[in-house]
Amino acid sequence: MRWFITAVLCIATIWLGCSDLLEPEEMPVAVERHTPLKIYLQDQSGYMQALYGTDGVRGAQVLLKSNRLQQENRFTADTTGLVVAYGLISDTYLISASREMTPDEMEQITGQATAQIRLINATKGLIDLRADQVDAVQVPLFAVAGGSPLVISEIYGCGPLGSGLYFHDKYVEIFNQSNETVYLDSLLIAVVYASSYTGENFIDDPEYVHSSNVWMFPGKGRDYPLEPGHFAVCAADGIDHRNNAPKSVDLSGVRFEFYKRDAPDIDNPAVPNMQRILQDSGYDWLIGGEQDALVLAKISVDSLGFRNGRLLIPYTHILDGVEYLEDPSRLDKKTLNPQIDAGSTGGIEFYTGKSMERIAVQVNNRFLLKDDNNSSLDFRVIDHPTPEFHHSE
Repeated sequence: MRWFITAVLCIATIWLGCSDLLEPEEMPVAVERHTPLKIYLQDQSGYMQALYGTDGVRGAQVLLKSNRLQQENRFTADTTGLVVAYGLISDTYLISASREMTPDEMEQITGQATAQIRLINATKGLIDLRADQVDAVQVPLFAVAGGSPLVISEIYGCGPLGSGLYFHDKYVEIFNQSNETVYLDSLLIAVVYASSYTGENFIDDPEYVHSSNVWMFPGKGRDYPLEPGHFAVCAADGIDHRNNAPKSVDLSGVRFEFYKRDAPDIDNPAVPNMQRILQDSGYDWLIGGEQDALVLAKISVDSLGFRNGRLLIPYTHILDGVEYLEDPSRLDKKTLNPQIDAGSTGGIEFYTGKSMERIAVQVNNRFLLKDDNNSSLDFRVIDHPTPEFHHSE
């Protein structure tokens, strides 16, 4: 088994002294940065100290992705954990660093070659890197739980093209990353509490995700298997939406649907119903068309805390989480703690028919989906939803 150290530096803005503001429709001027950008990857777990007597994460693979130009630059950290990047184009950069830990290294540290640990940068906000800055930017890495066999693979919520205000074809999709069958019974899907509507912000809560929209998969333990490499869609309405919106999608054969029994909602008897735990408002399952955040969790409902009309889901029981924003570069607008998702996908307008899909990768000749706990790098926007399949297949 391979081990990962993943560091994510949210956003770094590099200015080269340009005084004129760009018009919105103008392309940014490509100007090289003359002062080298130094990035120091600093391990906070003590693992590198135990192995090599230093906090620097040697051998880390570093990706710098520019926001406006979408250019990618890759580097490898030296034995001190330092990356020196020359000649970057002026832009706003997303910086991600990763290093695989070998089983031998983990056994030296913990005595167990199979322990699952991931270190990520859990800092939110913006970092301003000036052209004349000479000090290295430190990227701290903090320990979080290891990878999950289940990930949120796609979120579709904006509504189809050319059908007025039709929005009943929303869905969230789950994928089994592992090489074993996983049972979905009693897992939770929760929409992160939308603090932007109330002025409250729980992103800094050190323990819990807050939600007033929580649903549970049916089943009593082994009723709903998800085979390795397979998808499971949970649809707002499990029907063929093309009958109402020609450019929508057929969801009549998906695995699950959200059905509110006390509302004028649609129920397809051929599709198993998700069980509502908490959602008082709306006639149907609700996610935002342009921005929202969702988590997948494994915990008994009876174990959840309850405060001010919201359920509290411990970070330690969250399998995966994804956030999407109207402007995915505005990570200062996040509502989901960076320990769960350090970035954001999105940038989709209402009623454009576009969807957000996790990027496919090949690992040891297996089809997997990218999962670096950073939706800025793990997801891409696609032109049409792909329920229970991947657009690359």
